[in-house]
Amino acid sequence: MVVVAYAWVALQRIDLPGVYMDAVNPDYLTVKILNRHHEPIVAWVLEGNYLLGDRVPVLIALYHGSLTFWFGLPLFALFGTTVEGLRLTHALFGLGVLASLYGLLLCAGLRPWQATVTCIALAIDPAFSYAFRTQSYITLAADAGLLLSVTSLVTAQRAPVLARACTHYFFSGYFLGVATFGYFIFAFYLPVLLIAVAWARPASARYVGWRPLAFCLAGLTVGASGYVLGYALVLRKAGSLSELWAFFAEQQSTLGAFQSQLALADRLGFAWSMVDATVSNAWHHAMIFGELVPVPASNLKMTLLVFLPYALWLLAEWRGRANIIHRLMVSLPVSFFAVSLAFGDRLGGHHFITLVPILYAALALGLRSLSVSNVKLPLALPVASYLIVATIGGVNIAGQLAEGNKLDETGGVGLMSDAINRLAIDLEAMPNKPFVVFPDWGLALPVAFLTRGSVGMTSVDDPVVVRRTLCTGRDVAVALIEGDRTARRNDWTKRLHWSEPEIKDYRQRDGVLVFDIVTYRGDRAREDCLDSKPLEKPP
Repeated sequence: MVVVAYAWVALQRIDLPGVYMDAVNPDYLTVKILNRHHEPIVAWVLEGNYLLGDRVPVLIALYHGSLTFWFGLPLFALFGTTVEGLRLTHALFGLGVLASLYGLLLCAGLRPWQATVTCIALAIDPAFSYAFRTQSYITLAADAGLLLSVTSLVTAQRAPVLARACTHYFFSGYFLGVATFGYFIFAFYLPVLLIAVAWARPASARYVGWRPLAFCLAGLTVGASGYVLGYALVLRKAGSLSELWAFFAEQQSTLGAFQSQLALADRLGFAWSMVDATVSNAWHHAMIFGELVPVPASNLKMTLLVFLPYALWLLAEWRGRANIIHRLMVSLPVSFFAVSLAFGDRLGGHHFITLVPILYAALALGLRSLSVSNVKLPLALPVASYLIVATIGGVNIAGQLAEGNKLDETGGVGLMSDAINRLAIDLEAMPNKPFVVFPDWGLALPVAFLTRGSVGMTSVDDPVVVRRTLCTGRDVAVALIEGDRTARRNDWTKRLHWSEPEIKDYRQRDGVLVFDIVTYRGDRAREDCLDSKPLEKPP
């Protein structure tokens, strides 16, 4: 039933919205393996972090690895590097999270039907389903590792033999390490996990000393070893520790991860606004449609999904019914929220999306705690539990309908417009494909993915290279998104000393122009190709 419910939201309007640049990063790099004869493409990988030539990435950036690249590679080989193939692959990432949540809830003692209902409610949540159509996919996909980490930890606490418990502790650390390799923000959950390992004694022994913590840390090291390898590759490229340090300092200056100027109160307010925007799906709505609009009844959803789990936990503690997994699931969001304050406004909704499955788990455990008691409870309490789940399900269905109607109407806006999909289709259909220059951020990676690397490209604004390509007889197209496109087009023509280009507009469904493709025709016979006059440099 969970699969059917998720298929309903994941497969409808599968070709919409347009493939946003970060919604396919780093998965677009799979074309370098799937198409061994690919053209030169724009490829963002941390310095030195390729193995086996330039096809196998390790770290994409200082703060995340290539986890979704590896999980997606066989799926893209099966489904293809199309919009549909992307959505099917990312939907399977979502199923991985749902399966991990289902296993955790069964481990927590919920009945199969209770775990199923919880997973269905999450599956149809727009905040969850639309995460896999935006850049949130890279963080939410790794939530499976966090949920498996918690499941392994709880299993270790119950293990009848200490050796078996230590194995589960190792895998608890390992799964969190893998998630952290997927994206660094999963380290925000580490304090709570380590406290749980150190605090809770396994059932297999009265005294176990340092072993659970040591095994957990060993697993964490193995799971996150991609960072060690990636930084070692950077060191090899840099040549010395001083050069490595200079590189890190330069990267940090560019990222500005800790350069937020917000006061503590403002950091708290910003972090809370990200929780609100994520749970209400306003974050994904803003990315796709350019307006910060939450789902219908978002205040009710916030109450039931964010505040109620903590009220139920306090009630469970008061009644003496809270257990380790319940405490873990309410503590993990607190840990994430607290650590996020160090980054101020340098984080976004695609980071906070990792909280959503945890909140569903916390709510399910809180509702279950109402019925776990030696004291007979009023019938109203279990009935209220069913109504709460049904209400969240109803809010999610209303949200899906609202988002779907908006998607049909607009097809997405700006750099999530389906105009990007149409550009890739047009380029792929050309028998003689142009070399494409992407001087603006936003189009290169989707085009590389959707054309399976069959279109040569660069992001460097260099008229010398462009003119040299034109003089070989190959057409060159320049994609212009930002600024005064007419003035920029005239500037390109002037700097190239070339004839007037052909222009094709790509628009949203409402007619708003998203970008121009300016195509210069190659011509070996042009006398200008023999002109040795130096070209004007870019301003």
